[in-house]
Amino acid sequence: MVSDLSPSHLGGGGERVLWEQASGLAQRGHRVRILARAAGADAPRTLERHGVRIRHVFVDRRSDLRFLRGSIVHARRAAAEELEKANVDVLHVHQPLSGYGVLRSPAARAVPALYTFLSPAPLEFRSRRGMTRFHRAGPAGLLAAAVLWAIERACLRRARRIHVLSDYSLGQLRRLYRIPENRVAKIPGGADVTRFCPAADRAAVRTALSLPAEGPVLLTVRNLEARMGLDILIRAVAALRRDVPDVLLLIGGAGSLRGALESLIGSLGLEGHVRFLGFIPDGALPAYYQAADAFVLPTRELEGFGLVTVEALACGTPVLGTPVGATPEILGPLDASLLFPEATAEAMAESLRRFLVGSARDAGAARCFREACRRHALAHYTWDRSLDGLETLLWDLASSGAPGATAT
Repeated sequence: MVSDLSPSHLGGGGERVLWEQASGLAQRGHRVRILARAAGADAPRTLERHGVRIRHVFVDRRSDLRFLRGSIVHARRAAAEELEKANVDVLHVHQPLSGYGVLRSPAARAVPALYTFLSPAPLEFRSRRGMTRFHRAGPAGLLAAAVLWAIERACLRRARRIHVLSDYSLGQLRRLYRIPENRVAKIPGGADVTRFCPAADRAAVRTALSLPAEGPVLLTVRNLEARMGLDILIRAVAALRRDVPDVLLLIGGAGSLRGALESLIGSLGLEGHVRFLGFIPDGALPAYYQAADAFVLPTRELEGFGLVTVEALACGTPVLGTPVGATPEILGPLDASLLFPEATAEAMAESLRRFLVGSARDAGAARCFREACRRHALAHYTWDRSLDGLETLLWDLASSGAPGATAT
């Protein structure tokens, strides 16, 4: 497996998909190695976790050009060394920069490749403009996005098969890269339904987390960046207070917009109604899901799947989300009313008001609906189910032999 993200720190969805796949396959008896770009200079060169060997590639980050060149060249060299050590049946690429370096290596040409497409790299880059020194606006940003288009397109052309988690991502592949559907396999992501499960005593969980024993608690876990729509959600809470005065919104995650969001909260007088949790470690996530009356997904764009959505559902926590990306695919079959009519503060506030008031009015119906959320996750979104599909796909690739010419 080849990635621009290291699973040594499960900071986001990309790292978590990579790790669930790698560790799950290792538990099933497969030999799994990960070649990943190190998140920082202090990362170990190699480590082993749960039977998965991780090798880090270190990249010079002092300039955009050094970062780009290092991500590609060092991954290519490291892959050549790894491929010399042992036979490899399949290369499984998760992101384009390291993936491009590996797939362009002469040593990799005889190995069939699978590309997991979570979201278009250039559109992800564009959505983060101005948020870090690498995500620039203006001519430099346009050039960087164009380079990412070319690199990701080359990876997709080289890969024998492409894996997506949703119909939404399949549509992006067809629209943006003209990938024929017969090269794509849809295998949704999942939740660890053993860890992510309903609490036996929600009141005790709230007490342990120092949350109010009474009153509705909303939760969202997002990177604090513009496309996540957290500013819209905060404005929705301001409107919601008129009908639900004791509402509390918990925001988990870190990012460059923390200061701006705090200023917005202050300007709206929401200091007692919105609480930042910072980055929530993976081990602590189940308790926060369990404690919440609802999880809110206010995404503006590029919601390729949403692991947090199915994890919350697995905990028996209803999820209300914008009709963006793959969210309608997950929530629509459960209950269409969980989808906001549009990604506006007014629409969110009204839907949340209706949900919270209805839940408070009929506790029995609310309890039954939480059970339905859990059943929905168990039926459609477990990692065991996802790994079954991935394992079959990898076996097919491993038995297909060396790659020939790929489709354009």
